[in-house]
Amino acid sequence: MNISIVTPTWNRAAMLRSCLDSVKSQNTPPCEHIIVDNLSTDETTGVIKDYADSVSYPVHHVREKDSGIYQAMNKGVHRVSGDALHFLNDDDMLCDENVLLIMGQCLSRYHVDIAFGDVILLSGAPLAHNYRRHRQVNRLTLVERTITQQALFYRRSVFDRCGVFDAHLRIAADHEWLLRAFLLHNISAAYVKRPVALFRTGGVSNDMQTREAHRLEREKVTAQYFTQREIRAARLYRGVFRKIPFGATMLGLLIPLRLDVKNLRVGRQRFLPDPTAWFDL
Repeated sequence: MNISIVTPTWNRAAMLRSCLDSVKSQNTPPCEHIIVDNLSTDETTGVIKDYADSVSYPVHHVREKDSGIYQAMNKGVHRVSGDALHFLNDDDMLCDENVLLIMGQCLSRYHVDIAFGDVILLSGAPLAHNYRRHRQVNRLTLVERTITQQALFYRRSVFDRCGVFDAHLRIAADHEWLLRAFLLHNISAAYVKRPVALFRTGGVSNDMQTREAHRLEREKVTAQYFTQREIRAARLYRGVFRKIPFGATMLGLLIPLRLDVKNLRVGRQRFLPDPTAWFDL
């Protein structure tokens, strides 16, 4: 599975180096790296040139004005040539040198539209590490939480079916895309029980000054795809049923929960089913 990496960036040359190094270190390199640069005025151009000179795969520096991160991501979608793609922000990193190999194998072997793992959140000084798991993804978990963008790997063709990100949204367009893809287009997915990215908190959706705007935009998006009954059920699921044995199964008798998501773990050079993924363990 040929994977294209798309990195939106703007004036973060220092952090961008770490991002690019994490891609460069992959045992299975990407087929290309597209860096969508919103006319940075710092050392970004030099950092990208040094990187491009040091790797064997094509590096495309798209330097032009955009209206926000989702427009930049859409530009990347339209330019990729790989079978699959991954969005890696300029201040984030792939978790280890086998990420592209494992996630590409998962997409290929199970013929799913998206594959996703877990992310490690980095915050503070000195850096504190927190683990964000995505092992329980169903209709009700998507009411209040999304799959972190840095955890996702997309088959290129899924954008032909589901469309690109809604660039009119400033913060929650990735969440809206997942709701659209799962609920309207019935996409298939695979969750792999392993970390795939290091995600620095403090971006547009995590900044304290924009957290309220994020909440309001998320609620607006949620109201487009869920009834008030489902929203109430989601709160009940999160607060009660998710925490008891077979709670999801019981609630599923009243509200359809399941999505087409395979739950996997990595064994010795192969994928194995993860029967515990439906429980909060």
